[in-house]
Amino acid sequence: MTELAWDPVRLAEYEWLRPLLEVPEDAAPPLAMSLPPEDAVGSYGADAVAWIESSQRITLRWWQVLAITRQLEHREDGSLCHRVVVESAPRRAGKSVRVRGVALWRMAHPELFGEVQTVIHTGSDVAICREIQRGAWRWAEEVAGWTVSRSNGKEALETPTEDRWLVRAQRAVYGYDVCLGIVDEGWNVSPDTVSEGLEPATLERQSPQIHLTSTAHRRATSLMRSRLQVALAGGDEDTLLLLWAAPPGSDPGDPEVWRSASPYWSEDRRRLIEDKYTKALAGEADPQADDPDPMAGFTAQYLNIWPLRELPDPAIDPAAWQGCLDAAAVDTGQRQRLAACVDLSPDGEHATLAVAVVLGDDRVRVETVHEWTGPNAAAQLERELPGWVERVRPKVVGWFPSGPAAAVAAKVADRRSEGVHGWPPRGVKVAEIRSEMTAVCMGLAKEVAAKAVAHSGQPMLDTQVEKTEKLKRGGGWVFTRAGGPADAVYAVAGAVHLARTLPVLRKVSRKVHGG
Repeated sequence: MTELAWDPVRLAEYEWLRPLLEVPEDAAPPLAMSLPPEDAVGSYGADAVAWIESSQRITLRWWQVLAITRQLEHREDGSLCHRVVVESAPRRAGKSVRVRGVALWRMAHPELFGEVQTVIHTGSDVAICREIQRGAWRWAEEVAGWTVSRSNGKEALETPTEDRWLVRAQRAVYGYDVCLGIVDEGWNVSPDTVSEGLEPATLERQSPQIHLTSTAHRRATSLMRSRLQVALAGGDEDTLLLLWAAPPGSDPGDPEVWRSASPYWSEDRRRLIEDKYTKALAGEADPQADDPDPMAGFTAQYLNIWPLRELPDPAIDPAAWQGCLDAAAVDTGQRQRLAACVDLSPDGEHATLAVAVVLGDDRVRVETVHEWTGPNAAAQLERELPGWVERVRPKVVGWFPSGPAAAVAAKVADRRSEGVHGWPPRGVKVAEIRSEMTAVCMGLAKEVAAKAVAHSGQPMLDTQVEKTEKLKRGGGWVFTRAGGPADAVYAVAGAVHLARTLPVLRKVSRKVHGG
């Protein structure tokens, strides 16, 4: 937490932050804020703030300027540094104005990013997202000359150059390219909306960002809680953390604590919080807090105290994984049960082709046969996958249809007409993995726990196994990539699943072909 504390002396090393280091009387610095990354050379923040204030005829608050400046930090080549922004502040701080300003600025400056901009805006309640966008409708039509759609479920702004800001329900974010994904009131948003909907859609975009913003809530899903937990632990270099909240263990009745937790302060805010605190002490629940415990509702809404419990559990027991180390395990003539799976990380910079084969003792030997890393990993995977499958010659190669690799597999399939590579190679079946991704990964964890897996101790795979986490959700678990890329783990899990189900796949194939 020390590394994330507000430190003007240290922040003065960054030229673009120096004008913001003197905190005004009506503001408070964040409780926790990530440092700029090593490759940051500046920020578009000053230009964005000037455009927002001029076009929208408003004056942004100090904290809004700071947040925009940090969000728009860029590298020497002009690309944005932060792929994910996790931002949290108490109720009524001005998050809506800040979100609306950045969305409009990005739509108005597509030339800065070299492509048409698509902003997808979702959240706990479509009506709230609509309200944020609605504040720009008149300006967009009368001043900017943009097209506005007000129909329920189809709310949108569109520029003459086809840049769009779409408001969509959580389950309706799929199928778009995402340049900026906004998740509002993320406390009540499913993790899958981000991990399987928005993040894969940022692949191959120029400077994509996912902006998660929310005030705390005692019944929050794992989305914001896990992202905050990992960011506070310094576990994700691609994430910018901006957190305004009361310090742990502070007195909820102390006006100085109220002030320190509030990015913007005024006498009206003091009176409001004092009234809410008095009612909470008297046992009067706040309908806006949506919490039967009055004091818990108060500390969440106005002190922004999140129910951050223990860190996520390892998805696969590291000790059990090491117990499956067996470099001597060999394929004992069961090659007809060799399966392969490919997976791609949401940022498009890590991809893995893994194989699994069922041994004579019914264990599954697993290994990664090739890895692609770097900013061109997705393109390399598309180009080289047919050749690698030809070399490996599995009986089946598959991928998760909800994962980023599905788009690459579709492009590979589209290249059949070019005649450059035969796809699929003769004797190789291609298949989407129909089972749910989390269930398949949990299956790998169970195989490892039962010592039904054999592996040779590949460093990259070992590292990903160690960092991949699982979070409790409802009555079960969900795997998360929050600890870093998990493409190798997902690929191995898919390969094991396919290897175990190959007899079934062969029967289906023969039936389809009349065999």
